[in-house]
Amino acid sequence: MAPTAVRILKKEDHEGEWVKKYDTSSLESFHLVGERCDPDTIWWINGHFPHAIINDNWWQTETGWPICSNFLNLDVYKHVYPTLPGSVTKPVPGYEIHIVDDDHKPLEGPNTLGRVVIKLPMPPSFMLTLWGNDEAFIQKYLADTPGYYTTGDAGFLDEHGYLHIMTRTDDVINTSGHRLSTGRLEEVINDHPEVVESAVVGFTDEIRGDCPLAFVILKGNTEGLGDE
Repeated sequence: MAPTAVRILKKEDHEGEWVKKYDTSSLESFHLVGERCDPDTIWWINGHFPHAIINDNWWQTETGWPICSNFLNLDVYKHVYPTLPGSVTKPVPGYEIHIVDDDHKPLEGPNTLGRVVIKLPMPPSFMLTLWGNDEAFIQKYLADTPGYYTTGDAGFLDEHGYLHIMTRTDDVINTSGHRLSTGRLEEVINDHPEVVESAVVGFTDEIRGDCPLAFVILKGNTEGLGDE
């Protein structure tokens, strides 16, 4: 399911009172797709379905199958990776992930935000071209980062090799010379106990450049938060 579906449940049943009314012991795993899942939603699943394995996987229509995933049964791994909220776990066989800066130079060290690219060649099932427009395919996906496939996402690899997808590259905002990830800002906002979901966008400020603006959804029974 998409994380949005989980967030809807979290909004209406944040304390899990309805979850407790049903036997969920047969639920083995959650597979989250289609969008980035914020850590707070992962923690909600963990809290109310502690026996279920969480697979927040990342892929694109262009790739045909997951780039990063927490496989339940894959002989090469021999085990399921521990869930790390905010991460899409590790690259699956066939994908070599790199993080580069705006000048396409590899970023050294873990936890450094940059552009997520995949070293060529791509594995089977990857798109071969755009219908009737080979040149557009090259310009959109390959020309900007020679030797790599341009995913269009921004993120980082941590010290354990886990990949964190934070936002689309065109959603990174520049405020007073600081590059800010909208996904990271959303994580901070979602840590508030009354917040279910948030979306951060940039708006233009004549002095500071882009400034973050947050749209927030509160728990269903929240009252008076606007007065704080």
